[in-house]
Amino acid sequence: MKVPLELEGLANLMNRLSLQQKLIALYILIIIIPIILFTTFYSRDVTDRAINEIRVKNENALEIEQIHIKNNIETMRRTAQMVVSDMEFLEFVKSRNEANIDQLIDFKMNELSNVTRLQHNNPAIENIRLYTTNPYVTEMWPILFKEKRIMKKPWRDEVIRRNGMELWWFDQQTEDVLERLPSQNTSKISLLRELDYPKDEHLGIIEINMFLKNFFPKMFGTMNDPDSVYVVLDKDMNMIRNYHHSFFEDEGIDPENLKREFSKFKEEGTGSFQFENKQTRYLVTTAYIEDLEAYMLNVISLEGLYAETAKTKNIILSGIIFLVIILSLVTYVLISLLLKKMYKLKDSMKRVEKGDFTFDVEVSGHDEIAELAYHFKSMLGKINGLIVDAVNKQATAKETELKALKTQIDSHFLYNTLENIKMMAEIEEKYEISDAITSLGEMMRYNLKWKNDFVVLEEELNYIKNYIEIMNLRLDGRLTLDIDVPRELLDQEVLKMSLQPIIENSVKHGIMPNIHSSQGILSVRAKYSDDCVIIEMKDNGIGMTTEQCEVLNHTIHTGQDNKVSPVQNGNGIGIRNVNERIKLYYGNGYGVSVASVDGEFTTVTVKMPCKVMKGGSRNV
Repeated sequence: MKVPLELEGLANLMNRLSLQQKLIALYILIIIIPIILFTTFYSRDVTDRAINEIRVKNENALEIEQIHIKNNIETMRRTAQMVVSDMEFLEFVKSRNEANIDQLIDFKMNELSNVTRLQHNNPAIENIRLYTTNPYVTEMWPILFKEKRIMKKPWRDEVIRRNGMELWWFDQQTEDVLERLPSQNTSKISLLRELDYPKDEHLGIIEINMFLKNFFPKMFGTMNDPDSVYVVLDKDMNMIRNYHHSFFEDEGIDPENLKREFSKFKEEGTGSFQFENKQTRYLVTTAYIEDLEAYMLNVISLEGLYAETAKTKNIILSGIIFLVIILSLVTYVLISLLLKKMYKLKDSMKRVEKGDFTFDVEVSGHDEIAELAYHFKSMLGKINGLIVDAVNKQATAKETELKALKTQIDSHFLYNTLENIKMMAEIEEKYEISDAITSLGEMMRYNLKWKNDFVVLEEELNYIKNYIEIMNLRLDGRLTLDIDVPRELLDQEVLKMSLQPIIENSVKHGIMPNIHSSQGILSVRAKYSDDCVIIEMKDNGIGMTTEQCEVLNHTIHTGQDNKVSPVQNGNGIGIRNVNERIKLYYGNGYGVSVASVDGEFTTVTVKMPCKVMKGGSRNV
């Protein structure tokens, strides 16, 4: 894989720098890069939270505006419903007889006045009009007009097609229905509904309208925010807005561009989205007005927010870079002092590389280099200790291997001979001799099969049982072995021949002196304790005095022989060897200890780590 030339040049440049210069360069990079990243992400987070606050604020404002709009919708609907519920008014409108003067005066003074009063009681409503097809009805301003006046209105056919369903219509340019006044620049919203009375007979169209400045108070408010604007998009994506507010012109926003961005986002309900126009970001909060089948949008410029965030970010970065320069100068001086100690430590490491582990590391002080030198010195001590342990372990393994080789004298010949003797004993019905030979064969097989220094606890216990059975042949069955080991501990790893020497020592030095006067009892117990396995072997022999027990424990743990023997005819060599093997393989935290009461009992406790070995049969 070919390395880019830029990276290769950078690597060569770093190689030419001294260690001190490299540390300064890394120091600056390690500080500046994370700070730049942190400042960038933090600024982005602050901006996002500020935008979220603006979004929540404007969504709440939209919800309030929706409440006003819904109130206006209900007002217009209620007015239209009251008109169509006035049966006397409708009866006059649908009459096919031309009214006389008295009837017209009565209608105007009563029914027409009631409708006019509805308009006066709702000042926000601009007009209540009924356009009728009845040729016999006389027009009465400002309520009753001929339908022919609205024949060219774009909404007439749509109202008739809806068959009595209401239609909301926005008029940006409103013309006088009597065609007497010039066009007005006041936008209106109209509630239009066909009047069929009686049912399925077209009588006319009701129009209830309201100025948009009253219907949308936020959009046409006198206090316009220069950084935001409200607009409405109807079901045909026509935009209704306050043209006195120059937000779009000032920001250079094309309304068609806003429509396209909204079409990507469009959904019912309240929400928001962002878009970019001429490198300026805008936040748009939306609210769906279900009754009008329209959306109200609040477009907010985020230019001021981003400018303020960028200014704050630049101030923070400038201050941090200044501090890094000061810190770099101070660091340069400190590193110069530290490198002197580092070179001393480097010379010490070269001596270790050449195989010299016996020297002393001479670096003083309490700083990091001095601490490193201290740990390096400690490491040398541990290496020396590990070398000694490895040599001892290798010597012990060789010694064990030699002992195993000495005992391997044609094992097949010995097993076959023992089997022949066993058959002869069974033929002569000497079953005790046959069982003893079986036990002896199993012990020999266990001794000669030395492929591993470790066995499962179950195998070691079987070996102890065989040993006791052979001893009982000599002692007329005066030994009793009691084993209490949980099944889950039978697969525990133990050193081979680590328990039998202790049992043999208990029989020889503890039980044998009193074997003719009392039954010898040996018990083996095992249990878990603090992630360790504790194996206790107890005999009911002659025991020891407190002084003898202390001397024996001292001999076991120090390896120093004592002139005063702790037990009769023995000096604890077997138990000491077991203890040394356990410490050699498992560490100083494990081993053997002895407790005894003179004339009563002796207990030998073995402590080993919990290590499970798979294998062995469950015959205990």
